[in-house]
Amino acid sequence: MTAFFKSMTAFFRSLDALIRWLGTASLAVAAVFIGLLAIVGTADSIGTQIFAMPVPSALEMSQAGMVVVVFMGLAYAQRRRGHVTVDIFTGRFEGGMKVVFTALALVAAIAFFSFLAWRSGIAAWESYQIDERSWGLTRFPIWPSKIALSFGCIVALLESLRQFVHLCLGNPDVYEAHAIDEDAGI
Repeated sequence: MTAFFKSMTAFFRSLDALIRWLGTASLAVAAVFIGLLAIVGTADSIGTQIFAMPVPSALEMSQAGMVVVVFMGLAYAQRRRGHVTVDIFTGRFEGGMKVVFTALALVAAIAFFSFLAWRSGIAAWESYQIDERSWGLTRFPIWPSKIALSFGCIVALLESLRQFVHLCLGNPDVYEAHAIDEDAGI
């Protein structure tokens, strides 16, 4: 029986590390898209102001890129507890009440990200099936950004589930700033 528990512990630690890695990798993708958006925006501004030649479909590219930036960064924001919270209310709780309200917040996040992942997954699949493209001068496919939206929601859901499991196992330190900073190597 001990070997079984050791193997299960190793499995769940690997799963925990995989979910954290997916969140960090998603954030890296978002960072690359921020750089690409900066390049497109700069090129469009310079092209428009100096050469009177804007970058074709710069607006549409920026819109699709912003979807990737926002949704691929969700899981990392969840891990760092970077989402908006009402500290005036929750800051007054300690001990068991704080754990209960944290659990309720995580259940709400799990429900929200589940719904968003489900619906955006359907939209991404439908967009892929019809090869949905932008309406700009350059008709590039927009279904990849819809897939990134769905993937980002799935990773945020997994991160919320990871945090909920840690909370249920009596490991609430996962949510404290010092634990997060040590985990990130900061």
